Amino acid sequence: MQAIITTRARENKIQQYFLPSRSNKTPVRGVRMTAAMLNKLPRSVISISVMGLSRVVLTEENKLIVDEGQASGSSARGAVRAQCVVCAGLGAVSSSSRTMKTHEDYRNGDGKYTTDTHTHTHTHTSYTYCNTRHEVAGLHYISVPMIMVDSGGSIEGGANSAASRSDDSEGEETSALEQELSLEDRDAPARVLHALNALRKARQHYDVLLTAAGEEVAAHRAVLAACSPRLLTLLEPAAPAGAVRVPGVEPDALRELVEYAYTGRLRVKDAGSARRLYRAAAALRVEPARSHLADRLLRRLTPHDCLSLRALPDLADHHRALLDAFIEKNFDEICESGALAALPLIKIELLRETSAEGGEEAPAAVADAALTWLRDHTPVHVDLEELCSRTHLLFVDVKGELRDCGELPAARGDAPELEEYRREARERERGPGGGGRGEDEPAGECTVIAARAGGAGAGAGVTRAVVALRGRLAAARVAWRTGGAEGPRGGRLGGARDPEGADPAAGDTSVHMSVGRCALGAAALRGRLVVCGGYDSARVLRTAEAYDPVSNTWAALPDMKRARARFPAARLGDALYVFGGSDGQTELDSVDVYEERSEAPCGAWRAGVRLPLARSHAAAAADEARGQLWLAGGWAGGRALRSVLRLAAGDSCWAEGPPLRCGRSQCAGVVWDDQLWVFGGCDSWNCVASTERLPLGEDAVSWLEGPALPTARRSMGAAVWRGRAVAAGGSAGSASLRDTAFLEGGAGQARWRAGPSLRRPRAAPALAALGPSLVAAGGFSGKHFLACVEVLHEPDGEWTMLRDPRAPPAPLTPHKAEENGVSCVE
Repeated sequence: MQAIITTRARENKIQQYFLPSRSNKTPVRGVRMTAAMLNKLPRSVISISVMGLSRVVLTEENKLIVDEGQASGSSARGAVRAQCVVCAGLGAVSSSSRTMKTHEDYRNGDGKYTTDTHTHTHTHTSYTYCNTRHEVAGLHYISVPMIMVDSGGSIEGGANSAASRSDDSEGEETSALEQELSLEDRDAPARVLHALNALRKARQHYDVLLTAAGEEVAAHRAVLAACSPRLLTLLEPAAPAGAVRVPGVEPDALRELVEYAYTGRLRVKDAGSARRLYRAAAALRVEPARSHLADRLLRRLTPHDCLSLRALPDLADHHRALLDAFIEKNFDEICESGALAALPLIKIELLRETSAEGGEEAPAAVADAALTWLRDHTPVHVDLEELCSRTHLLFVDVKGELRDCGELPAARGDAPELEEYRREARERERGPGGGGRGEDEPAGECTVIAARAGGAGAGAGVTRAVVALRGRLAAARVAWRTGGAEGPRGGRLGGARDPEGADPAAGDTSVHMSVGRCALGAAALRGRLVVCGGYDSARVLRTAEAYDPVSNTWAALPDMKRARARFPAARLGDALYVFGGSDGQTELDSVDVYEERSEAPCGAWRAGVRLPLARSHAAAAADEARGQLWLAGGWAGGRALRSVLRLAAGDSCWAEGPPLRCGRSQCAGVVWDDQLWVFGGCDSWNCVASTERLPLGEDAVSWLEGPALPTARRSMGAAVWRGRAVAAGGSAGSASLRDTAFLEGGAGQARWRAGPSLRRPRAAPALAALGPSLVAAGGFSGKHFLACVEVLHEPDGEWTMLRDPRAPPAPLTPHKAEENGVSCVE
C-alpha cells in the first residue's frame, strides 16, 4: 500500500506524490481533491489520502475520534473516507479552538506530537479536521485526518451527513474491538534488543565482525546502522538476505508479529485476525503475544466460535478449563449452531453381550470408555483423518470391557457387514505399522469435553460428544448397535450356547424357549405362560410363544406387530398388553394387545391405545378389580421418568396419574393389597433399593414410601403369588442376581423376606404366577441369554427346572388377580 500525497502548488495546480506505507500491496488511490475543494481549506494545509492508516469519527458534538484501522467501504451515497490529510514541510495552522488527545495506537514510536482541532465554515459547509505535528528523524509534517470526501468532491461532516454518522458508529464498534484485541507492550523492543545482544555475545546470528587492534566484536548491521551514521557509511552493502520459509503461518500474521518484535505494538482488527495471529504466535513461540490473544479471545465466547477457540494449540490449562466448562454448559446450542458439524467425526458402534444390562450409561461415561479404548489401541502414527475415515465396531463383554469386533472369532450366521469388518481389520494388521499402540508409545490427550445422549436427529442409544484426542478437537458419535425390526444384523458372537449345554435351535430340549431372551414381556393367559419380544445375542425379537404346563411344551404364537424389547407386559381380563419399549433404534409409543378366543386355534395381535410419550424400561401392572392398567416410570429423552399413566377398559386415551417420588427406569411393578407398587430400578445410572406404593381407588392421590428392597437392583422380575409380592433376579449394576425376595404382611406392616435363590443368575427375566407355581423364564446370566425356565412350587421350596407332576390335566382358568402375575423387565 502507498500513501498518495496531493500538494497544492502555485496557480491551484494539483501534484501527487507516492510514499511507501506499511504494506507492499498495490497502491490504493484515495479520492483526489479538486482545486475548488482545496480553496476551502486553510492555505497552509496540503492534503494526502493514506488508505488504511487512520480513521476519523465525527460525533454529533463535533468531537473527533482518531483511530488507526482498516478503511471502510463506500457508503450508500458513494462516499469514501479520506483517511488522512498531511501537510509536509510546512508549519502547523496557527489558529486553534481546543486541543484533543489522539488514540494511543496513533502514536509512532518516540515521535512527539501535538493536536489541534479546527472548525471552518464556508458557504453552509462545515467540516472538522485535526492537525497533528510529528517530529521523526528531523522531518516535520502534519497529519490531518479528514471526516468525509465523496466522489463528487464535496466535504461532508457534522449535521450535514446522517450517513456519515451511521458509518462512524460502525467505526466506533470496530475500534472498540480492535482496541480490546490489540497489544501495546512498551517493554518488548527492549527485550528484543537485550536478546539480540545476548545472541551477539554468544556469536550466534550475527552478520558482521568489527575489528580494532586485533580484537573482534560481533554485531548486527541493522543495529549499528541505526545507532551510528559513521558505521553506516563504513559498512559495505550486505549480500541479499536468503529467504527463510515459515510454514503454517499466514503472511498477514507473520507481518504483524515482526512489527511487534520491533515496536512492541500488535494490531488486531477482528476476532478472525486474532485467531490467525494466535496460531502464528504459538507456532513461533512468541509467548507474550500468544498469552495476550488467548486472554482477549476468551472474553468473547459464543456457541458459534467456542469450538474453534478450543482447537487452538498450546492453550494454558486454565484457558482449556474455561472453554471446556463453556462447551459443556452450552453443548445443545453448539449443536444447533452447526459448529459441531465442522469438526472431523469419529464414528463408533458398540455391540453389547448383555443387551439387558446396557444402553443407559451416562453419556460422558459411554463416550469416555469408547474414546479411551480408541486411544489405547491405535498406533500414534495414525492421524485423526484416518480414524474418522471408517466406523469402529466394538464389542462390550459382561465385565464392561471393550474389544474390537475384528478380533472376535467368526461364527455361523454372522452378518455380512461383520465379516467385512473382520476382513478390513486383518488387512490393516498386515499393512505397514499395523497393530495397536506399543507399550512405550505415549497415549496423548484423550478428553471428553461434553457429551449428550440422543438429540435432534441422533436417535435413541446414540451419544454425541466433543473430544480432544492427541491435541486435536473432534466430534464423536457413539451408538449402541442392535437388531432392527426386520430381523437380526448378526449371528451369535463367539458361538454362545445355552448354559445347560443344550442347543434349543437343534431341538435338544422341549422345556426351553425356542430362543434365549432377555428384556422380554410375559404374563399368564388362559392357563399358559405367554412370552414375547426381548433381545437375543444380536437382535430385537418380535416372536411370541406360550408354555403349556400340562404338556410341558412350548408352542409358537403369532408374531407381534413389530420387534420390541425393554418393555413391560400385563394381563387384564383375557388380553395381554405390551407397552412401549425399544426396537433397537428408538423408544416406542405403540401398545400391542394379544387376545385369544376359544373358537380360534390361536390368538391375534391388535393395536392398542398409544402412549402419550414414547418410553422404554417402564413398569406396568393391572388392577383387575377396577379394570385398569397402570404404567409407571421408564426412560425417555435421556432421563428417568416420574410419569405415571392410567388406562381404564374402554378408554381411548391415557390419563395422567400422580407422579412418582423420584424418576425410575428399569423398575418393576405389581398391584398388591389394593395398592400399586413400584420396586427398585435406577435413577439414570445408580441402582436403587427404594420402593413406592400408591393406594388405589379414591385414595390414589400421592405415592407413599415403601420398605426398601434387601438389595439395590434394576431389571428384576416381579409378580404377585400366593398372597405376597415377589421380586426375583435383576442386576446390581455389575452382576446379574439370583436373589428372590417376598413382600409380606400387608401395606401397613409390609416387610421383605428372603426367598430361595434362583438356579441361574437372571437379569431382566420374565416372572409370572402360573396356577399354584411361580415361573421365571429367560433373562441374562452374565454370560448367556437364557432360554431355560425355572419353577418354584412352594415359598419355602427350591427353584427347579422340572415340570410340576401335580399339574392339573385341564388348562387353568385364572380366578384371582394375585394368581396371574405380571412382569416388568428391562
